Amino acid sequence: MRIFGYRKRKRGVASVLGILIMVGILITSILPTFIYVNEVNNYYDRTVVDLKITDNERSQENLEVYAYGHNETSVDVFIVNRAPLGSNISRIWVMNKTLQNVWIFNSTNRPDLPLYLGAAEQTTLRLDFTDINEVGNSYNIEVTTERGNKFSSTTNPLTYTPEGTWQTGTTEFQIQVIVQSNQGQDRYLIQIFGPESHYDFVDSTTVQGMFFSIFSVPQAGQYNITVHNIKSGSYLVGNMTRILTWIYPSTYCQFDDT
Repeated sequence: MRIFGYRKRKRGVASVLGILIMVGILITSILPTFIYVNEVNNYYDRTVVDLKITDNERSQENLEVYAYGHNETSVDVFIVNRAPLGSNISRIWVMNKTLQNVWIFNSTNRPDLPLYLGAAEQTTLRLDFTDINEVGNSYNIEVTTERGNKFSSTTNPLTYTPEGTWQTGTTEFQIQVIVQSNQGQDRYLIQIFGPESHYDFVDSTTVQGMFFSIFSVPQAGQYNITVHNIKSGSYLVGNMTRILTWIYPSTYCQFDDT
């Protein structure tokens, strides 16, 4: 009886050891696999969330771009961020529609790029057209952000004419008014006197650095433009003649309030 009981106890110990070995195998093989699969799932979920956030931010980007000639060798690109989030401007593309050439302004040839533009902020980038500009050629200008969006200039295409002026591509009769200002919180009364009547535009946009507005008028002709700073009471004098002969559908007049 004693020998039988000893063998029985020995078989019980062997069973317990077998179970412990099986549990050890499960812990060392299946558990790491489970942890790995769980980490992969978490990484996938985070990636999906990040992509959704990126797509949402990309869809919210909204830049207004206006390109206009500064002089015969340079073009100013005025950019306003209309989105509720900031954008990084990474490149400016200049495409010669006439010769099918493309120039890229980026961090390799412009130290101010990439440029961060916060919500409701605005900036002006001056492009050197010394090696680009040719009389009679037309150019499309686009701004690219780091999120991959492209925004074309409202004034595309921009053409340098034999008369030494820049013609914008709009087919409407428009006057583009640019105000250089460092005054800050200002409002401007812009008065445009035309052949038959005059038009008053009050723009309540606060400006600092540069302010850009486009005004449509009903017909071609000669227009007298004045800009009145409502806050200070001063009238601004433009660097172009106020009497504009409309050779082209759109022209611009720049005023200094600095």
